[in-house]
Amino acid sequence: MAMGDVPYHLPEDFVRFERMIGAINAAAPDFSLHVGDIKSGGTPCSDAYFETIKNYFDAFEQPLIYTPGDNEWTDCHREACGGYEPEERLDKLRQLFFAGEQSQGKQPMPLQRQNSWEGFEKFPENARWQQGGVTFGTLHVIGSNNNFKLDSGALNDEFYERELANNFWLEQLFAQAREAQSKGLVLVLHAGLNYQTRDERNGHASFVTILRKEVLDFGKPVLLLYGDRHRFMVDQPLRDSSGRTMTNFTAVQVFGDRDMHAVQVEIDPDNPNLFSIDPFYVAGN
Repeated sequence: MAMGDVPYHLPEDFVRFERMIGAINAAAPDFSLHVGDIKSGGTPCSDAYFETIKNYFDAFEQPLIYTPGDNEWTDCHREACGGYEPEERLDKLRQLFFAGEQSQGKQPMPLQRQNSWEGFEKFPENARWQQGGVTFGTLHVIGSNNNFKLDSGALNDEFYERELANNFWLEQLFAQAREAQSKGLVLVLHAGLNYQTRDERNGHASFVTILRKEVLDFGKPVLLLYGDRHRFMVDQPLRDSSGRTMTNFTAVQVFGDRDMHAVQVEIDPDNPNLFSIDPFYVAGN
């Protein structure tokens, strides 16, 4: 079960989020995913709020795997968010949500985290695991142009360091899928990717370049679960060098904001695309 960009509108969304958790618990999926943005871009990024969301995540009966969005750290410099230093908030997220080698939830599952690789000790949020003959992985790729700042005086050290980690992890996920002879691969991140790789202002360009190459070489179904734009959508946005649709790549944008529902993904070996995708509507939301 996949969700993201919730809860936004406080405090009323807490009630709706509790309904969502209850509905997902009743459905009893193998695990659930939150693709990022645990708050809106105009609400406080406080420790207390982060703790509240952590407690909600631990109310899921099954494992819950989370990857950060931009609202919970990149945008926290805004006055309405508390005027925080964004990288300080990112450090807090890492300490609170990604401290151990397991997921959130009442029955956490083991995860392999990128910080166990030499040189990438700062990136526990990037994780991978296996389920149903499929490789799954999270990548810390976010909206707000992936925190790539375009003004001439901006420092982009954080972006370049995380970009290197994400690109390495993306290649590792495909390598793991090949080694495990996985039926397919699921990538989980926050950003609605900008697929225009020739645009030097694009904070997703190098990631998409690697993604395109790996999807082509892999040949098996690849599913991308993401958020950012708050509208359920399924499409095939990746093109090869000739402009042809890469049909083994499917992107699913989850609900979000006022539409507090989830997306149910099932592994279906009889489906040529391997994955079946359906909206999971929460009654009352």
